[in-house]
Amino acid sequence: MAALKVRQKIRLLTAASPKTRLNSWKEIASYLGRDARTVQLWEKQEGLPIHRHTHQARASVYAYPAELDAWLKMRTAEKTAGVASQTHEAEEIRKATLPGILWRLAVVVLLVGILGAGFWFVTNRRIVTKPPTGVLAVLPFENLSPSEDLLADGLTDVLITDLGRDGKIQVISRRSAMQFKGQHLPLPQIASKLHAALVLEGTVTRSGDTMRITAQLLDAAQDRSIWTASYGRKTNDVLAFQDEIAATIASAVTQKLTGTVLPTSTSSQAVDPRARLAYLTGRHFWDQRDEPGLRKAIAYFQQAVNIDPHYAPAYAGLADSYNLIAGGRVPSSAGTFSQAKAAAQRALSLDPSSAEAYNSLAFATYRQDWDFNRADQYFRKAIELNPNYAVAHQWYGEFLGDMRRFDQSIAELLKARELDPLSAMVGCDLADGYLHAGRIAEAEAELKRVQNLYPDFAPAHDYLVGLYSKMSNFAAAEGEAQAYFKLTGEEAPLQIVRIQRETATGSMDQARRNVSLLLNGKSGSRFSSYQKAQIFFATGQKEAGYAALEEAYHERSWWLVTMLVDPGFDSVHQEPRFRDLAKRVGLAV
Repeated sequence: MAALKVRQKIRLLTAASPKTRLNSWKEIASYLGRDARTVQLWEKQEGLPIHRHTHQARASVYAYPAELDAWLKMRTAEKTAGVASQTHEAEEIRKATLPGILWRLAVVVLLVGILGAGFWFVTNRRIVTKPPTGVLAVLPFENLSPSEDLLADGLTDVLITDLGRDGKIQVISRRSAMQFKGQHLPLPQIASKLHAALVLEGTVTRSGDTMRITAQLLDAAQDRSIWTASYGRKTNDVLAFQDEIAATIASAVTQKLTGTVLPTSTSSQAVDPRARLAYLTGRHFWDQRDEPGLRKAIAYFQQAVNIDPHYAPAYAGLADSYNLIAGGRVPSSAGTFSQAKAAAQRALSLDPSSAEAYNSLAFATYRQDWDFNRADQYFRKAIELNPNYAVAHQWYGEFLGDMRRFDQSIAELLKARELDPLSAMVGCDLADGYLHAGRIAEAEAELKRVQNLYPDFAPAHDYLVGLYSKMSNFAAAEGEAQAYFKLTGEEAPLQIVRIQRETATGSMDQARRNVSLLLNGKSGSRFSSYQKAQIFFATGQKEAGYAALEEAYHERSWWLVTMLVDPGFDSVHQEPRFRDLAKRVGLAV
């Protein structure tokens, strides 16, 4: 109970300031409730974590409450384990005397009583001692040293990967967990946002060549510590130590929660620290999911590859980035599916267990090669290698939707949302999956959920434009298009909604004039052949629509893989010419 109070005190201190520390022997002793002499002896004899600043005349000391807390818990556990040994020594002293015999009898009676009570407690209150189950969130480990943020982020990233590798523990994705970096919200509030029952948190401290990592597993609902540990070492290879401790923590947590041993990773290798840091920076920008961020991500991933040509994660990062740029709504020369495939294949040649590389290879294979059977195999391999990889479930869900396997699609997208609950893009893709399956109310509800989380997330407004247009609710569609225009400066969705309204009200000639103005105007060059086909079909210009689709086919537009579920082609879905083109793409009709 006392240890729990100390931990709660530390949470209050760090909530006030993420850099809180105790700056003298007096402050440290006061915090621990002891005199300074005792605390100094604890440092010398029992490894109390004390840091020093060296000056010309003398050294000053300081300590971090989180590290003191972890040390106290370990010391308490060791003292408890030593009680049995002390009892045995006392019994030996008393063996030769009658009082000793009587004392032993009393001890036996007492132990029988305690064991009996303990048996009753365990059998009747088992739920108290059993570790909680449910989703685990690894919160960003807190950096307690200057300029070590990327090292702390790297530790968090490795822990999420290691803990989720065998699928026995469901782990929240890095993208959602990292949103709480630097925040000190109450633990139950964070857990509620992430829908997590368990939380793993910790600190990273580096002083000269000494590195110390603490970790703590908590029952989120009760804000109760389940397991804690602290690791320290003098080392020049910080990343190797970090990976070693991440594996140790992941194994201990897995053992605590499941009673099983975590399999050893097959992809561990020495990594140049500069390449690792460049890779982590690239992932930070990749998570932004916009073209400027993706361009920066590519630059950092390429930097990592230049430093270490054998670093597989950097190639997987390049593949992910090229895929998202090549699959964007606006054509770009910054990345192609061919580049994505080449990078993914290089990553797999270096690390055949890379779920990220298989996932990217699947994405490019499905959108560029139109080889849907092989893409399906690659997606399933990625999920087999890492069942907790949210992006694999997300992209596989999109693929299954385009293949009109709607129930499977929605199941995968729901899994992606469960693993990455704060991802706006996962929510939009889930809504799109509902739309394709004809579940309109659920699609709208999901997009509204995303908007409540992120009112300025432009794609959510764009998705709602399409949803309301399909419902012929042109007033709502125009409102969403206006919001999209304010956020992006792109007015094409607004113009298209007005054309659709004119068509629906019978003003077909006016609608066609506006189509001509739109496609020949300043934004006309931004429309792909596929998008032009949709506009032509919407205004009854079938021949122009089919000509544009043929042009898209010769360009091998990836958008054609969506043609059977795209609401923009509702008016021609059953026509032989349309279905023939779908067959040529390789889609089952």
